[in-house]
Amino acid sequence: MPGALTGIVPRRLLVAVLLLGGVVIAGAGVTVVLLPHGDAGSPSSVPDHGSAVTFGGRAGFDVSVSDVHVPDTAGRVTLAVSFRNTSSSQQRADPQDFAFRDGSGGVVRPLFDATCPRWRRADLHPAAGASQSPRDADAQQVGPNFGPVPLCFSVAHPAARPTLVWDPDVGFLGTPVTIPLR
Repeated sequence: MPGALTGIVPRRLLVAVLLLGGVVIAGAGVTVVLLPHGDAGSPSSVPDHGSAVTFGGRAGFDVSVSDVHVPDTAGRVTLAVSFRNTSSSQQRADPQDFAFRDGSGGVVRPLFDATCPRWRRADLHPAAGASQSPRDADAQQVGPNFGPVPLCFSVAHPAARPTLVWDPDVGFLGTPVTIPLR
């Protein structure tokens, strides 16, 4: 009989661990669904600046916006972004992580052409992490700072309070950052 009990206890423990793991995964899934995505989760309190946020707090990855031009009528929004990585891991700067919220509340993706060239995605190494393997094989490998690089958006409706939305890939449960422009 003692031999039979040793087989039952590990099976019950395994079942309990699997159930607990399922509850944790389901809870994380519900959290992801309930977090605001397109409408930007973390508003910046400083104009022209945003800090990436993950489930545990600030990610140590910041963006600064400069040279902002927002037309009074429909037209082209132009600006430049610069990145700073103070975290202990590589971070990715990608032009596709940005959107502009126009006056009607619509979200516009970046526009690239001869007057606003597309810049290559960049891996920002931490200050002491230049020896780390690249995060993205096709990305430009840079130090802890990158930019300024241009971003342009074509808007049909001018924005009274122009807003840039930055949705960086900073890990599990990162949220978009709303950056008010001057």
